Amino acid sequence: MVKKLILAAVLMLSIGLVGCSSNSATNNNPKDNTVVENPKTDNEADIKKDNPAGSSKDEKNDTKKQTEAFFIYTEDANNMEIKEISTIQLDKNLSLEDKLKELSKALSEKVFNNLPIEVKSIDNVDGKKIAVINLNESEANKNVTNNADLKKPNWAVNKLQGSTGGEITENSLFETFLQEKYKGEWIDGVKFLYKDEPIEFEHTPNLSEIKYRK
Repeated sequence: MVKKLILAAVLMLSIGLVGCSSNSATNNNPKDNTVVENPKTDNEADIKKDNPAGSSKDEKNDTKKQTEAFFIYTEDANNMEIKEISTIQLDKNLSLEDKLKELSKALSEKVFNNLPIEVKSIDNVDGKKIAVINLNESEANKNVTNNADLKKPNWAVNKLQGSTGGEITENSLFETFLQEKYKGEWIDGVKFLYKDEPIEFEHTPNLSEIKYRK
């Protein structure tokens, strides 16, 4: 009987020691049950999500304007040959009408002494896009009736008269607006007015009709 009691006591003591050892092992390794956050890693993930690698460069490229070349033409008075006298770069995304307006401005400055050249409309004529361009007089000359009182160059006196001058005006206008070399979307023809009325000058007969691209 005594032997059995001693055996039971030893068994209970062994179970107690094993339990203490297990608790001690658990308490001595708190890191095993601790979740460690890594702010740097999380921040890097957020940055990568909000700003992927190369996005700044891509955005810069996307906003960079893509341009196309257009030419300003006139006719050489010495040999009567058509020549390019200037090139302008226009934003590829401009509307057709805005491109024509930029051409008008450049042509006026380079060839016609800043005389007004106005893009009135782009009309549909028999399924073709026809630009209507008005040759207007400057404000300083609008109410002048005597040529001797002209304060600035004038379309009627300086650009639409004379056989040579009239031909130069016609070809400068036609070649610049029709842009035969341009391969993108463009007008099919052009029609000119003088002070919002049909042009009726002896030396510029071709300006009274629609001129089509070849």
